[in-house]
Amino acid sequence: MSPRVRTALWAAPVLLGVLVLGGAVLLGVLLAAVAAVGVHEYRRLVVPDGSPLEDAFAVGWGAVLVLAFLSPHRELPVVLLCLGTLGYFGLWMAGPGPREDLAARWGATVGGWVLVALFLGHALWIRAHGVLPVMYLLAVVWAGDIAAYYVGSALGSTPLAPRVSPKKSVEGAAASLAAAVLTGGVLSLVFPLPHGAWGGAAGAAVLNVAAQGGDLVESLLKRWAGVKDSGTLFPGHGGVLDRVDGFLLAAPLYAGYLAVLGG
Repeated sequence: MSPRVRTALWAAPVLLGVLVLGGAVLLGVLLAAVAAVGVHEYRRLVVPDGSPLEDAFAVGWGAVLVLAFLSPHRELPVVLLCLGTLGYFGLWMAGPGPREDLAARWGATVGGWVLVALFLGHALWIRAHGVLPVMYLLAVVWAGDIAAYYVGSALGSTPLAPRVSPKKSVEGAAASLAAAVLTGGVLSLVFPLPHGAWGGAAGAAVLNVAAQGGDLVESLLKRWAGVKDSGTLFPGHGGVLDRVDGFLLAAPLYAGYLAVLGG
């Protein structure tokens, strides 16, 4: 059994167990831990020479930003993002002082908070609509990811974005879109989701495009950094960012979709 399969056999049940058996708070704690590791991996890609204190602050604040999505005050995550920005500059003013690349390091830190923590935190707003919408999002992204991997490996011949990710193919991307649309439509037909079958299929198409876009964004960062994987936490799968990159852009879109339907 390959490391990729072994990892999936334990990671998927843990996530589904927390989602089904635990409440929103337990899911928030899990996502905060995922965001913390994800921010760390992101910073390793874009700021490989970060100081331990700088890294610790970025990682810890990333977890705080995710937990803020548990609050009934929807503006809290953005408020904390602003406070984190001030805290980052305060950290440098109280410590080493200005340096030539301070603006770039600040941008990398805030970028990690937004791309990883804030985007991932929207899953908790989705969870506020119930367990089923979260399951829908997971299933749609996973179905697209699995179809892209196997169809692309077997039939892929036309490069999708060779300068970013040479192994991704147009055939794999098309199979990913088809699998996501089919999964979203069937789930919305069978289960009492806020959208009907057609709404579920259309929403899945948009989410799949976002998920594939998130995958390409991470591939671009890894190519720029000259590494194959963002980390080694999951044998056969790479790091946390390698596993959640598809959800990062899809989660805010689906949260907005549910807000529109509910509003």
